[in-house]
Amino acid sequence: MLRKTVLVHALSVAFSATALSLAVTAPAMAQSNATGSIYGTVTPGADVKVVIENPATGLRRTLTPDASGRFQATSLPTGTYRVTQMKGDTVTGTTEVTASIGQGAQAVFEPAATGVQTVQITGQRRTIDVTSTNNGATFNSRQLAALPIARNVEAIIQLAPNTTRADSRFAGGASFGGGAASENSYYINGFPVVNPLTGLGASQLPFGAIAEAQVLTGGFGAEFGRSIGGVVNIITKSGTNNWEAGGIVTIEPKSWRAKSKDIYYANTGASYNSPTDGTLRLAREENTQERKVYGVYVGGPIIEDKLFFFAAAEKTDIDQGLVNGFRVSTSNARNGWRDRGTEIERYMAKVDWNITDDHRLEFTALGDTPTVEIQDSGFDYATRQRVGTVTSTQTLVNVNDNGGKTKMAKYTGNLTQDLTLTALYGQTDSEHTNDFPGYNPTLFQVSSAPADRVPGLTYNNPQGITGVILAPGSKDVVKAARIDLEYRLGQHTLRGGVDQNKIASLKAGDIRAGGGVWTYFRTDTPNEPLDGPAGVLIPSPASGGGYGTQGYYVTKNLFSTVTDSYGEQSAVYLEDKYQATPNLMLTLGVRSESFKNQNDTKTTFLEMKNQIMPRFAAAWDVNGDSSLKVFGTAGRYSVPIPTHISVRGAGRSTFTAQYFTYSGVDANGAPTGLVQLSEPLSNNNEYGQDKVVATLAALDMKPAFQDELTIGFEKAFSPSLNFGAKATYRTLQSTIDDFCDVRPFERYAEANNIDITNPLWGNTCQTFNPGQDNTFMVDYTGDASKLTKVFLTAEDQGFGKPKRTYAAIDLFAEHPLRNGWYGKLMYTWSKNKGNTEGQVRSDNGQADVAVTSTWDYPELMIGADGLLPNDREHQVKAYGFYQVMPEVTVGANVLLASGRPRSCIGSAAAPGDSPNYSNQTFYCGGATRAENVITPRGTLGRLPWDNRLDLNVAYKPAMLPGLQLRLDVFNVTNRQVVQNVTEAYNNGTRISSLYQTPLSLTAPRSGRFSVSYDHKF
Repeated sequence: MLRKTVLVHALSVAFSATALSLAVTAPAMAQSNATGSIYGTVTPGADVKVVIENPATGLRRTLTPDASGRFQATSLPTGTYRVTQMKGDTVTGTTEVTASIGQGAQAVFEPAATGVQTVQITGQRRTIDVTSTNNGATFNSRQLAALPIARNVEAIIQLAPNTTRADSRFAGGASFGGGAASENSYYINGFPVVNPLTGLGASQLPFGAIAEAQVLTGGFGAEFGRSIGGVVNIITKSGTNNWEAGGIVTIEPKSWRAKSKDIYYANTGASYNSPTDGTLRLAREENTQERKVYGVYVGGPIIEDKLFFFAAAEKTDIDQGLVNGFRVSTSNARNGWRDRGTEIERYMAKVDWNITDDHRLEFTALGDTPTVEIQDSGFDYATRQRVGTVTSTQTLVNVNDNGGKTKMAKYTGNLTQDLTLTALYGQTDSEHTNDFPGYNPTLFQVSSAPADRVPGLTYNNPQGITGVILAPGSKDVVKAARIDLEYRLGQHTLRGGVDQNKIASLKAGDIRAGGGVWTYFRTDTPNEPLDGPAGVLIPSPASGGGYGTQGYYVTKNLFSTVTDSYGEQSAVYLEDKYQATPNLMLTLGVRSESFKNQNDTKTTFLEMKNQIMPRFAAAWDVNGDSSLKVFGTAGRYSVPIPTHISVRGAGRSTFTAQYFTYSGVDANGAPTGLVQLSEPLSNNNEYGQDKVVATLAALDMKPAFQDELTIGFEKAFSPSLNFGAKATYRTLQSTIDDFCDVRPFERYAEANNIDITNPLWGNTCQTFNPGQDNTFMVDYTGDASKLTKVFLTAEDQGFGKPKRTYAAIDLFAEHPLRNGWYGKLMYTWSKNKGNTEGQVRSDNGQADVAVTSTWDYPELMIGADGLLPNDREHQVKAYGFYQVMPEVTVGANVLLASGRPRSCIGSAAAPGDSPNYSNQTFYCGGATRAENVITPRGTLGRLPWDNRLDLNVAYKPAMLPGLQLRLDVFNVTNRQVVQNVTEAYNNGTRISSLYQTPLSLTAPRSGRFSVSYDHKF
């Protein structure tokens, strides 16, 4: 009986014609990604108008309600507006509402018993936006200023539900709703600022220049795209008719920072790892860090009500001293200690011109330049002290970072009351440089684990620069444009738009510092052949003589991926927001996305055209008074491939290993007495040769896309309490990666009597859709004019369907800002499972977007299905602030999160004729490589819970208006939790001494003191 009553009520409210009460109708609204909207109803009549005005800027819109009394104003800059109803020249009612980014603010005018129009102030009382179905969170500048968080966008993202931090080895990004760190979109004032090369993170702006920040974790409409993770949408502050200026100085003294915990080797149990098992790996207690931030801003009118400007600048100085060498390193006397100074300079300047009430121009300039100065010297583990003098220096500008300089212009025109046009164009230039005074580009790096060293030999590593470096001239350029048109037609608000991004990544990729690496190994079976790259069997070390008779051998590793890369992305969307009944709004949209990637000659090798993505949403104002909203969304979302795909996929990359035995080691750690066991070998046929463009990608591919369903409700229980719940389900339907297995093509050649005469035949990589039938162009002859079209079923390739699902239930309770305090408590239960993380791979920290090792050959997928690295089963997030007294405010931010699932990636016990990658399969657990067994992903338990508490207190003396003194304490309990560990199991045929050893921990407790002053003239 109860169910029947509820259902009948729901249908009658939502669909009955008798329910079309004008007093509570919420007209169909279309919210832009950079503006807000105001809507409402009045009693219709002759000469009735509604005036919406921003007193701070003089921006004014005069609207004529329709025959039903409905009115709406869209594409409004965020801010507080006065809404006035006019009857002729007489004011019959006034209220104030706040327009927020991507949201609708409702003003309702109702007739009084006397027939005179009265006003309900709903912009402040009604805290649920019944027109929005977006999932996520929106923060205004007051909230961001009050909470104890770091002054950056990454900290804002982590306040939202369904988000978690990315693997520490990635340069940026976060996981939204189980997505990979590279699968998100970032906007500032509607302009895309995502890292164009990798998709990992985005350029930023001074923290004090943020007016509002919106973090969308799902359910977004057709206007947004290029994301199967989430969207970060930031609006900057603007000048007003009131002059204002201010500044802030913050300091996080090193003396207020707790000691960082040392990192110890895990216990592998292998006898040959006894020198390291359970012992100190990396000293960290000696590390120091001090951070200072200086920020200023000024804004005001150039011409009152007409022309305004706002400018902000911020400089961050971070001084760190840290142990740079592991305890077992042979070069600690030279570069075991590192002094690192980071200087981040950010600015934002904006000019707003109200040409008329109906036409507006905005000009914005952004700058984000991170510079790192490094000085290396010695460290003595015996005394745990820094020793010696500076031996090497380096300067890195925007390296492994997301800085850039952006200029953009935006036009908004209300061509009629019902027709609005917006147009935006801008460009970002992002240069990357590294400078190494005294660097020797021909001195190889040396890598040697203690268990792999010949007793009595010294394995020095004199190369001061480790890892990979950038080539000169590295730069990214993004040119972006978009046009949006909105038209209101009866109960429909129609929106459409087009956009295009053109990207150039010049001198992208890396080269190995010093030209290469000598990597030393030892096998316990010196008389047996070694399993080499690309399925090649290496002669036994003993056959090479020297120390090979005892199982010792060395590889010469070369790596270079420097190339130019280009890309284009375009989209068209249409959307109809239809007010089906006074209480029910339906949104139907469709988005068509296209993208292409080009190599250094601007030849297209990967192209997706007109990928259709439908979107649907429904929002039901159950009671008709904005007190209870039930909503649901369904949509398809896709993500393009950043320009980094050309670096390995289409460039002249080199990635080889050559095997030797040796009889000695020279003063630079290089082997002597070399006896060659193999030619240079490459798992993926990367020998620096030109690639045949037509062979690089499968034909008629699908994009990476996923489908999403959400359903939820929000309830305004009282003016002091909102609560709600939401269920989300996401499933990845298609992905793009590379396929590097030559065997299916050889089987095809054999079955079709094709002779293979290509001298460079081998495990080359092709971009494809894993788990689907694919058609490839194959070069069997070495003649690019005689390619063979090869159709391979998913079974021929050996892969099952890609799997990645994210299921979540979110609960929240919120106390709106009222009676001096604001607070929000959220709980998320989620499950992130599958056989692929997405575009990147956290298992081994691989940031080669869409060219990871995940799908290189079928054996890598055995055991791959399980809990993914971004899975956090339980998360509790809570934050808020409370005004204890007029002069004192306190704030808090809490995180309680399940640890990351543990996995193991090792080397196959019997690789057979596979490409035989080291530490990329889920074979693990053996005393030797040959004894490894399948250990399914995520079955080794979890890392510890991540529990953190941040607190602050702020004092604003009444005698000095505008002054604030504040103290923030981060990680109050000083709980330093392991964030990720080394999952690689093998080192050659042995168990790696690093297996399950921590890679990073959460930051120790620290304190921040701030002094700020804000003055309005």
